[in-house]
Amino acid sequence: MCKIIQFPTNKISHTNGYNNLSALFEVCDSMEICNVYLETIENLYNNGNITETEMYTLRRIGRQKRLKLAEPSKQKPQKADKPGTYLYTPEMGQEKPEGCKIEAGLCYYGSHYWLKTSLELKGRGITENEPTRDGIKNYTVTKRAFEKLRTQYAISYESCLD
Repeated sequence: MCKIIQFPTNKISHTNGYNNLSALFEVCDSMEICNVYLETIENLYNNGNITETEMYTLRRIGRQKRLKLAEPSKQKPQKADKPGTYLYTPEMGQEKPEGCKIEAGLCYYGSHYWLKTSLELKGRGITENEPTRDGIKNYTVTKRAFEKLRTQYAISYESCLD
């Protein structure tokens, strides 16, 4: 005959308030509801219904959920079928348009544009700068030259929120 010995387990049991709120944070889908749950954590701790460790853990879970809810959803990139300028804003979840061979941006003082491309560009108002390591060429162009280039090529233009 043998005797079965029960060893104590170090299974951590949490309070009902902790279990309920951690489950609610998983299904939370708006910032307002998330804020209500964070206020509930403080009330439960002040009433002695959850421990200090559980309070800090739930705060962390709630704040991470708020950050996740604040991120914009990714959008499909535009397809650049025709020549022209295609604007995109990364802060709004937009991606760089597909099919653009030139990247552009306005220079600091607003009188010139910078261009990055693998194409060889020549003409009045186009100045080639030193190339990058991967073979992409950098150009500085005037506004008039940029207007001419956008009638010939599809150009992606990053528009940042300020």
